[in-house]
Amino acid sequence: MALAAAAAGALSPLAIPTANAGTVHPHTSQPTVGVSATQFAPYVDMSNSGVSQLDAAITGHGLKTYSAAFTIGAGCNNIWGDTLPVGNDPNIDPVIAKAKSEGASVIISSGGAGGLPLAFTCTDQSQIDAGYQKEITAYGADALDFDIEGAAVADTAGVARQMTAIKDLKANNSGLTASVTLPVLPTGLTADGVNVLKAAKAAGVKLDNVNVMTMDYGQGTGTDMGAAAISAGKATLAQMQSVDPGYDYANLGITPMIGVNDDGSTFSLADAASVASWAAGNGVGRMSYWSVSRDQACGSLARTAPKGRMGAAQLMKPAASPVCSGVSQSPFAFTDALKNG
Repeated sequence: MALAAAAAGALSPLAIPTANAGTVHPHTSQPTVGVSATQFAPYVDMSNSGVSQLDAAITGHGLKTYSAAFTIGAGCNNIWGDTLPVGNDPNIDPVIAKAKSEGASVIISSGGAGGLPLAFTCTDQSQIDAGYQKEITAYGADALDFDIEGAAVADTAGVARQMTAIKDLKANNSGLTASVTLPVLPTGLTADGVNVLKAAKAAGVKLDNVNVMTMDYGQGTGTDMGAAAISAGKATLAQMQSVDPGYDYANLGITPMIGVNDDGSTFSLADAASVASWAAGNGVGRMSYWSVSRDQACGSLARTAPKGRMGAAQLMKPAASPVCSGVSQSPFAFTDALKNG
């Protein structure tokens, strides 16, 4: 999932990256089935004009948790992808407040393909910790997500700072959960993704959730996206357990891009049903998707809107609209299918 706006200034065009590392050979031990219920937390592009969809999903379709995307680093300042400050954004702050008043909790997500989490743009650990702490304090959040992809996933120093920040934040905020969101192939995480898990272990951090972006594999229209998502999830868990045997399905997250993906593949409603059933049956910790604003048929909606998925202005295929799925569906059909797995 290409995520977020440019780190500073106005949004700028951006090509969509795809996972292109070589095959990762997964660990061969059998996964341990988790026992916790699957948390449903789809992404909401907070810099996209479609955020009004969030209110309808909460009030009409029982959405209880969502992932607000994205905060990004600008030097040692933590800002939203629309370049306004965390805790002082007149556009985003009221949306989060309204959702909270309606009973929905928020996961604040940082980073993405078009921007970087604060730990990757700032080298002062105290300022990094303070920037993330402001997210928790300003929005009453008890969950943070860090989307690490593109060049960031191979930035070992940035990854180390990120894991230190997670450790510090958990020590100072009782009950805080932290997830990392990583690119994946049907064969599992890239080598750099596995190294992110190793960095967490080295820092003494057990991640609450390792969320994989089961989308845009670069394999084209013939890909069975439901089967590929399940394959990616199984392989990722095996890799997680090869780093720390204490991980199980409860620590895994699955995030497809609903409808038409940027590589021409399609994640259908039938795919959603099969993945949701598999996730629920195995106690997968988190089910998500990109994005709430896309959970409707295109119809007369603009298919070439200026902002692409994950909040990034980008050069994209017209079918991969940021405001609709590109498939025939009723409004919020993917929300209902993935939530009720």
